[in-house]
Amino acid sequence: MYVVNRTRGTFLGVDIHRAAGFRARLLGLYGRRKLSLGDGLWLVPCRGVQTMGMRASIDVVFLNRELRVVRIYERVAPGNVIWWVPTAHSALEVAVGAVASSETHVGDWVHIADQLPAGFVKSPNVCLPHG
Repeated sequence: MYVVNRTRGTFLGVDIHRAAGFRARLLGLYGRRKLSLGDGLWLVPCRGVQTMGMRASIDVVFLNRELRVVRIYERVAPGNVIWWVPTAHSALEVAVGAVASSETHVGDWVHIADQLPAGFVKSPNVCLPHG
């Protein structure tokens, strides 16, 4: 799936997988040796994450039901827990640097889809309006 920061016109991810079942959310990115920029996992529903057993740091973006960014954690190292984000409905686990490179901030609106939103074209790390 594509995750586009519609507020900034940038990508948070271009190969994001959805984890909606209990087991998929529990395992998350566990065991992944490396997460490349553009890769990630969308945990639905999710109000907290843990990085136990992970091998690399990640950026975590918590979203409300309307897909607005409600909290951001950058460079979450392996072995950490983010306990509870009460206003969150889901969380994006992405590679370190995805938040910074997409210039994502709390309050931004995110679009998640199997295809790019209508009127957008893909460029290296920017999602540009077409036309």
